[in-house]
Amino acid sequence: MSLVEFKLPDFIKDASARAIEKKMMAALPKDIDKTEGGFAWDLTYPTALEKSELLQYHLVLALKMMFHMWADGEWLDRHAHDAGLVRREANKAYGYVTVTGKAGTVIPAGFVFSVPSDSGIPAIDFETLEEVVLPDGGEAMFPVQAVEAGKGSNVAADTITIMRSPMKGIYHITNEEAITGGAEAESDDSLRKRVDDALAGKGDSFVGNNADYVRWAMEVSGVGYAVTIPEYNGPNSVKVVVTDTDGIPANEQILENVLLHIFGTDRKDMDRLAPVGVIDYAVVAPEPVTINYRFKLQTEPGADVETIKEKFKTELLEYYAKVSQEDMEAESKYVQYVQAAAILAQQVPGVADFKRFRMNGGLDNIEFHKDQFPVTGEIEVEPYE
Repeated sequence: MSLVEFKLPDFIKDASARAIEKKMMAALPKDIDKTEGGFAWDLTYPTALEKSELLQYHLVLALKMMFHMWADGEWLDRHAHDAGLVRREANKAYGYVTVTGKAGTVIPAGFVFSVPSDSGIPAIDFETLEEVVLPDGGEAMFPVQAVEAGKGSNVAADTITIMRSPMKGIYHITNEEAITGGAEAESDDSLRKRVDDALAGKGDSFVGNNADYVRWAMEVSGVGYAVTIPEYNGPNSVKVVVTDTDGIPANEQILENVLLHIFGTDRKDMDRLAPVGVIDYAVVAPEPVTINYRFKLQTEPGADVETIKEKFKTELLEYYAKVSQEDMEAESKYVQYVQAAAILAQQVPGVADFKRFRMNGGLDNIEFHKDQFPVTGEIEVEPYE
């Protein structure tokens, strides 16, 4: 939902200290000196200031916190609790490192590998999740998880190259693929939308329809968007396709968490959310369909190109999810050229004008299928005056 504008109640609109003090002075006997700086004025004006602050700030804040559409922070969490929801926690990035060293070297659980610090940016640490013994040949690939949660724990391939504390017997360290899945704690806007959906009755089903699976998946930390493919393998089967908060295919840790959250450990699990009749199910990452964007951009005064690119990427992700969730029976879906251009023109602050807008170098719509999901690749911007 979009945030509904809060309008001051009529009884607060004229609550300035001057207006309150004027009413107080009018209530005094007429024969009392009411000039500014006088005895009566000195007594009434400080009280008027306190009352004005109480009405214009504290009472307004209290009114906002009473309704989820204006509440934020811990107060929004309380509304979410009443709706049976919990804010998603920050998620740690997860992936694999490859270590080459002396055969038989023992790498204990909790051992830390790092992306080196650079230009004042602190090192990013990743810890092993299990004990590893380098096999004959001296090379092993094993899972690691970021020590600190958040988007900052997502790193590119071949960037984890050092140990936090040196260990004999290790010669080379790298991550052959990017480490992904790091996400910040759920934003107020995201949680507010989920509360709004629940209170609007969109979460009343609990019978395992498409909306239920999407809602259940979105309750898991690190999940950005989810779509379902019902009866993908015949009756009583369902597939849930999941991306992370950056709009890229979810890593195996996020997929496992979604699987456990929705389907439990087995059909007898009391915490299972999915109907017991669903016996064939899968939670998978989509095959990415990368879309690169290129355009010439004229910015508004004070606007930053990098901020514009990030906002454009965020809005595109919303659009991709919307298209993916429409018409679940359709085999082919499309990211439309005109819609992507309209997002840049209408939904991204700081854009004064643009031209020569291209998707994957052309003007065509981009097709994708049920098991696929659009992923924003490069956004190449050429500023012009």
